[in-house]
Amino acid sequence: MDYKNLYEKQYGKKRLVNIPPRQFLGLRKLLKKYAWDRYTIAEQLVNPGDRALDIGCGEGYLLRRLKDKFKELYGLDIASSRLGEAKAKITELYPPEVSRFKFIEGNADEHLPFPDNFFNAITCIAVIEHVYDIFSLVKEIHRVLKPGGYVIAQVPNIAYLKYRISFLIGKLPATSSPCHWEEIGWDGGHIHWFTMKKFCWLFEQQGFKIEKKTGSGFLAKFRNWWPSLLTGDLCIKAQKIKK
Repeated sequence: MDYKNLYEKQYGKKRLVNIPPRQFLGLRKLLKKYAWDRYTIAEQLVNPGDRALDIGCGEGYLLRRLKDKFKELYGLDIASSRLGEAKAKITELYPPEVSRFKFIEGNADEHLPFPDNFFNAITCIAVIEHVYDIFSLVKEIHRVLKPGGYVIAQVPNIAYLKYRISFLIGKLPATSSPCHWEEIGWDGGHIHWFTMKKFCWLFEQQGFKIEKKTGSGFLAKFRNWWPSLLTGDLCIKAQKIKK
């Protein structure tokens, strides 16, 4: 499997562009302040520390949002063109702080190129559903986190009410790109689907304690009283238990 070529086609410099269908008759724009995207959720859950790692960092958008909370910020991504964009953006926006950012090309399906107990915080947003061996990835996240450190992870919610209705009427919901599946992979390259219970279990059985369960999306602020049913994405904060 040529992961690098696939992700360059999905997210790299020559990526295919998807135009999302218009939804909610323009209400999204009108009620934008009540929408929480997945990066806003992650930023809300982060506590300051020395080192942070963003797995699947892309162009470094989340790391830039977290720059005032950490002394060192690391980004890992398989697409070299995206890492090039990330470095260029940091150089353009924060030239005196370039040395605080470190971008590394790597595959989340392989050994993470960091020592044990290295990071205070790890973010893994819209990545786990793409990774073949998710158990190995979570073990690696546990290994490179310091005791008491935490991971913030996000995936699509296959048990979202909208998707349940699609299943009920015999339709397969798209949890990623609604088009270009032949070029970029089935369901935008997603190979795993999660409910909140199973997503938490994935981390708990590797030695994490779940601290927060939430979700993102349109009007997420009001739908978060039942994220496992009412939000299109699932987001958790899980702590590496101190021994």
